[in-house]
Amino acid sequence: MIRIGIAEDQALIRESLAIVLALEPDMEVAWTAATGTEAVALMERVPANLILMDLRMPDMDGVTAMRRIRDMPPKPQMIVLTTFHHEEWLIDAMNAGATACFMKEIPPDLLITAIRSIVRQDWIPSLWASDWRKYAPEIQFRTRLAASHSNNAQETLTSRDIDILRKLCSGATNKEIAADLRLSEGTVKNYVSTLYAKLGVRHRAEAVKAASDRALY
Repeated sequence: MIRIGIAEDQALIRESLAIVLALEPDMEVAWTAATGTEAVALMERVPANLILMDLRMPDMDGVTAMRRIRDMPPKPQMIVLTTFHHEEWLIDAMNAGATACFMKEIPPDLLITAIRSIVRQDWIPSLWASDWRKYAPEIQFRTRLAASHSNNAQETLTSRDIDILRKLCSGATNKEIAADLRLSEGTVKNYVSTLYAKLGVRHRAEAVKAASDRALY
């Protein structure tokens, strides 16, 4: 039996999900929560195998809640359901432990199939058909593919990180990158420093090698 927790601040969506999932013979809704704080507290008392997590909630956001929940027994799988396409938020969610991110308009049958696949641990984003990918922000496919090329990857890269990394690999200077991306040179320097930290490198030559190892350039 798949025990599911639902964290969603909109009552209509929360209750609708609970009703739909409870109809499945192999699924049980263990709890529902309207805030991240409630989700953490309920998970401590009523463990679930999988959690459907909203990103933007009052009191505590979904990413913070996932960071607190991810190591709780039985170390649940987590799926983000969101209306937001902000890449930084989605990457934060994946770094916090989300196995998948879907838009809230995903049809119930696709979500149910995804839940079963993720609980079985055979969810392979690169092999997913277009039906699912219509409801799954593309950033997760790009960043997971990039991360898969490095066993030492601690953080996934944003699309901006990858753009800057590729420009570094082509030999562009910070000034040239700033002009191309219409950013200040100081902003580019900050992006480059953050990129180096994510890659675990110290300078451009090591960044180029990391990009080659990850098949990003």
